[in-house]
Amino acid sequence: MKTLYFDCFSGISGDMTIGALLDLGLDFDYLKSELKKLAVDGYELGASRVTRSNLSAMKFDVLMGGREKHEHQQHLDHGHQHEPHESEHDHDPGGSHFHRKASEILTMIRESSLNANTRRIASDIFTKLAISEGKVHHIAPEDVEFHEVGAVDSIVDTVGAAIGFDALGIERFLCSAINIGSGFIHCQHGVFPVPAPATADLLRHATIYQKHVQTELVTPTGAAILAAVVNRFEAMKGFAIDRIGYGAGTKQFPDFPNCLRLMVGEERAASMGSGSSSPVIVIEANIDDMSPQNFGYVTETLLAAGALDVFTVPIQMKKSRPGQLLQVLAPPDLADALSRIILQETTTIGIRRHSAERTILAREFVTADTEFGPVKIKVSRMDGEVVNFAPEYEDCARIARERNVPLKRIQSLAVTAYMNGKGK
Repeated sequence: MKTLYFDCFSGISGDMTIGALLDLGLDFDYLKSELKKLAVDGYELGASRVTRSNLSAMKFDVLMGGREKHEHQQHLDHGHQHEPHESEHDHDPGGSHFHRKASEILTMIRESSLNANTRRIASDIFTKLAISEGKVHHIAPEDVEFHEVGAVDSIVDTVGAAIGFDALGIERFLCSAINIGSGFIHCQHGVFPVPAPATADLLRHATIYQKHVQTELVTPTGAAILAAVVNRFEAMKGFAIDRIGYGAGTKQFPDFPNCLRLMVGEERAASMGSGSSSPVIVIEANIDDMSPQNFGYVTETLLAAGALDVFTVPIQMKKSRPGQLLQVLAPPDLADALSRIILQETTTIGIRRHSAERTILAREFVTADTEFGPVKIKVSRMDGEVVNFAPEYEDCARIARERNVPLKRIQSLAVTAYMNGKGK
């Protein structure tokens, strides 16, 4: 499963996230074309390679009227003090006093022609942001208002991040402990400690720390991205890195790189040796009164939350009713959270749980070079000998769509290339 690891040693913001995604390989022209599917204008995008304490990184900019604007109003430039929050009664040099409610922005995202996965991710991020801002100001999330500049900036950052996650095919998200910085920020309503109130609310389930600099390192938009997509906040363990991207923040520190590092790769459990065993929790429920189409949504939700596997088995229940046995394999530390999802998202009124041991073959990914492009091959070994190998479906399906070639041909070519020693 393709996994993205947020390494937040210098915090996170929306523009840093997109910068790192560009550094990972997100096509800038594709990003711009996808953002044009939203009913938003009056801005330009910029991307350039910069250096932060001798570390090369991509800097992503949103330009409004020729000037860079990032995380304005509720959202600040990374590493900068808050600009004063603008209310409906503040002076507006342009004379427009135009604001957008969160509900209007969410409707815009949902009704856009972006693909379904991008719309879902962007809506989740913006909803998290609106909920936390609403708590801070004691108003309903849908009534949270953004001044036009702040609205455009927030839309570009949240939707841009969603476009990047979708384009890179990310299936799971992990996050390190987060350096939030320290000190105080100056806002229209006074002086507040780091992290800002909305940011603190969004980081409720994350591990945070303060080190190196006296400034704010995590913006509300950056925190909302983490709150919406991260499956687990934990130190890196058993992670095989494929690609690394760095996104630059605005401010430069003398001897500390103001960057967000994103790493894409695959999780490898520490116990994935030949024939090794690891404990799992099996969660199951008998269901006979739920619409069949809902099982797909439940499966996706459970897998996104960290389930190791989800499957259903047809069963015959009491009174001769046909039903489905839903079974979920869960890491022990996620069993409670996954149980809650089952109870919330299905019609069952009870679940069963028991411990089990699973034996896992050592596995790795190699790349097979075909005439239509590289395809990842998952290789499993026992006692050092290859016992199974298979081309990754997502790679094959993507190439089949792009090249208008039958899927089974791509799969066959990938297997042949691997067998002929063209894997690496």
